[in-house]
Amino acid sequence: MSLKLRLRLALGLSVVLAAVVAPIAHASLVIALDLPTMVERADHVAVVDVAGVSAAWDPDHAHILTTIDLSVVDVWKGPMTPTSHVRIVQPGGTVGDIQMTVFGMSRFSPGERALVFLRGAPEAASVVGMAQGKRLVRRDVATGRWMVHAPEPAGASFVRATPKPAQPLSTTATPPIFETRLRALDELRAEVRGLAGKATGR
Repeated sequence: MSLKLRLRLALGLSVVLAAVVAPIAHASLVIALDLPTMVERADHVAVVDVAGVSAAWDPDHAHILTTIDLSVVDVWKGPMTPTSHVRIVQPGGTVGDIQMTVFGMSRFSPGERALVFLRGAPEAASVVGMAQGKRLVRRDVATGRWMVHAPEPAGASFVRATPKPAQPLSTTATPPIFETRLRALDELRAEVRGLAGKATGR
């Protein structure tokens, strides 16, 4: 890869990170969000199957963008239905032998099932809270129950929005406030729908 292209990629990535990461000192730090905040900020919360993932250069050939096509399985918040399709376009991805990585950005693989927190129109949605807004859903072999996994960090460190007095914001100052344990799908569905009802005043 030429020096000119490497410089363009580095500059473009810094701009992307500045736009999508919380406004704190280090680009790989992301503000941790609890479940009520995730539900409040999301226009749509749904269980989805990942139908396809593809990456391509943007029209200016300056950044790589990844397009994720999702098939809705179960709606927990928002106007979508189980027959809906959702499309996400986010920065980062691999085209040929060139890879652009945005730390903290959610990562999707074809064929997986996930719980997603999204905002925006279904044809042009974005993930709430970066990697926090996508959580794998898998069936437990022993019990047969569907379980929701904790968010994957995707190379980022998650920190509280407000540090304790006289304590600098750092990756070790306070732990993330989102849950990091397995949750049964049906139990989490009931909690999210309850929170979504409160958010809409129902």
